[in-house]
Amino acid sequence: MREVPRREVTGAWFLLFGYTTLLTGMVWDGQWHGDVGPDNFWTAPHLLLYSGTAIIGLTCLTVVLLSTWARGPVTATPSVTVFRTFRAPWPFLVGGLGASGNLAYAGSDLWWHDLYGFDIAAGATPSHLGLGLSIQVEVFAMVMAFAVLRRTRAERWGLALAVGVATFGSTSAFGMVSELVFSWLPGVAPRVLGLGAVGALTLSLIVGLTRGWQWPAAAGLAFLVVQGALALFAPAATRWYAEAIGQPMRDYAANAPQALIAHPATFPLIALLAGGAVAWAVRRGVGPLRITAAVGVLAGFNTAIFYNVVGLEMNLLVTLPAVAAVGAGMGWLGWQCATMLRHFGLREPLAVRTVTA
Repeated sequence: MREVPRREVTGAWFLLFGYTTLLTGMVWDGQWHGDVGPDNFWTAPHLLLYSGTAIIGLTCLTVVLLSTWARGPVTATPSVTVFRTFRAPWPFLVGGLGASGNLAYAGSDLWWHDLYGFDIAAGATPSHLGLGLSIQVEVFAMVMAFAVLRRTRAERWGLALAVGVATFGSTSAFGMVSELVFSWLPGVAPRVLGLGAVGALTLSLIVGLTRGWQWPAAAGLAFLVVQGALALFAPAATRWYAEAIGQPMRDYAANAPQALIAHPATFPLIALLAGGAVAWAVRRGVGPLRITAAVGVLAGFNTAIFYNVVGLEMNLLVTLPAVAAVGAGMGWLGWQCATMLRHFGLREPLAVRTVTA
């Protein structure tokens, strides 16, 4: 693998830190809306969310500037030259665009809530959809940054952490998009298709990047830690903050951790099974596209069965084949993305492209 400059290695860890901060604020904000309600731009969950975005944006800006000022041959991640001046490694260009979109939509979200109120469903508003998609771009940037690394055990753990965090954090954008795209299907819960797609994509992506059984299982462990920590934090922080600012809890507030049903809590088991499937496939010489498609179907089935058990309205017999098809497709896509990202670590000289706008 090509030597990756220290600025990009450090930048990848800061992207992970920034997105984890953002995700904590986002989950806290969701818990707040469910258990308390009233908010504004300056509430603590919002400030935590946008602090994470600021960390991502500043990290991307710093890496781009350091890459621009660096001397010597180009040995970094494939880059583009923006406005004929700035050399921007792809993950940090993508992350910067996501952070910019996030902050821009934050202003529109503030305006929307001032105009229509704070209890509007997230998936029904243009501002929330824009926020969700911008945050998803930041998720992609974080995973791209770690996909470049993988040289040391610490960096591979960073990739597993990034994939675990990305799996949980992608539920918002994929859930909203699935409600828009699949709402016409009779008997099928659109959210199941969206979250099945998330699990299939992230698992097949780390399978394709690492080509081993350990790291899908490690991503499942990372997911378990993230979901457990947020399930403990969000309800407690909501109660504490409501008392601190004198806001009453809703009469029907259950104080139940919403994080436990934001994505199937059984995902770590599926990640472990995916790792076992990879080990079996290597021994038997099974083609990679077959195994990633199978991993995608497994992730889809897991999602449908989990939400059926927790009581989400759906026709399970109709939903299972639909989510299997989506999962297989996203498994194929994850492998293709992984193949492309693995080329980021090749030793060949890099072509630097120019973007003028």
